[in-house]
Amino acid sequence: MPRVSVIVPIYNGVQHLAAFFESLAAALPHNAEVIVIDDASTEPVLAAVPEIPKAEAVICLRNETNLGNAGAVNEALSIATGDILIQLNSDLVLDEACISAMITTIEENRDDVGIVGAKLVYPTTGRCQSVGMAFGLHSKRHVFRHMPAGHPLCCQTRDVQIVTGATAAMTRRVLELLGPLDHELFNHNLDLDHCLRAVEHGLRNIMCADAVAYHWRNRSGVIRYARVEAAEAAFWSKWSKRYRVDLADFLRQAIDHIISVDPRLQSIPFVIIDLSRGANQAIVVRCLAEYWEDIAARMHSFRQMSNDSDRLWLPLLLPNWLSHAPTPFIYLVDSHLELEENEMWFARRRNIVTDELIIDLSASALMTSDLFPQRPMRHGGEPVAGCVSVEDVVDTAGP
Repeated sequence: MPRVSVIVPIYNGVQHLAAFFESLAAALPHNAEVIVIDDASTEPVLAAVPEIPKAEAVICLRNETNLGNAGAVNEALSIATGDILIQLNSDLVLDEACISAMITTIEENRDDVGIVGAKLVYPTTGRCQSVGMAFGLHSKRHVFRHMPAGHPLCCQTRDVQIVTGATAAMTRRVLELLGPLDHELFNHNLDLDHCLRAVEHGLRNIMCADAVAYHWRNRSGVIRYARVEAAEAAFWSKWSKRYRVDLADFLRQAIDHIISVDPRLQSIPFVIIDLSRGANQAIVVRCLAEYWEDIAARMHSFRQMSNDSDRLWLPLLLPNWLSHAPTPFIYLVDSHLELEENEMWFARRRNIVTDELIIDLSASALMTSDLFPQRPMRHGGEPVAGCVSVEDVVDTAGP
């Protein structure tokens, strides 16, 4: 196995370090060095670095001035001796196979591999945080976000344009080709910039689904968001005409999957209930039209541009007659989690139709019954009279 350098930049978050290093010690290959760099923390983070018996060396560095994630990682990369270089955020809890799976992905694709990332999972919910990212219209999204981590779409190793830098593995040859992280980006978008440089060199960035880590995310305090506006401006100024809008590619994967589970869905004349706020609504509607002809003409817009909540309460947002409409809906939202607090609405809808869809701007596609699995039943176990099923809609829809 090639020699590995694991690079861990740290700024504060000392409360997370014991769990991180415990998981790192279990996941670390034997022929690895660990380089920890304290980026001018105000907490005693280096005192929390334990002995790691499997490591060939544990090197601790400290910056007296905060250089941001880009500067800290570049300092560590400049002294790393490994053939494979792995950057890890310090607010992770790694699965034992996480590092070895990324290394295997690199070894199996060494001729054209760029940057390899891991599947990230929310520790609080067990749902998917990131399995790669996609570009929309001047936007970037973590695809399939908040879907169950074990969902088939979240368990596929796939090529992506960009992976999040919370876990990023590459060979030394790739680093020499791409150059260091961009200091100007400080803490923000530097990982995406590196990925796009790899794409321009004809390399494949890969999200390895067998490499899994829980990620607390953004635990470094307010400095995590230092210079965000400047970094956003610099990133889009550099890359605005040099990336591929690929959000629809992931949405097609999601729709193909849900139709493969229930092929009858494609025959239903759905109506779109648009509650989204994001700029990618047009991309999603065009993609839906590939599966449901003329669906753009069957759309009611209730876009929540002035809603500052992360929850959508449908009985207060939609006209009452929609709750009784007999045609199944596709609910178009920014995130499907926005609909979680709608038990009353969907209980009423289940008395009218049995199958509706939720599509969100992170390329997730799911049945409303996935969020609210209860079904209206009589005491004897028969469906409530008048409930319209998939078969009813398909039979009456006509050609």
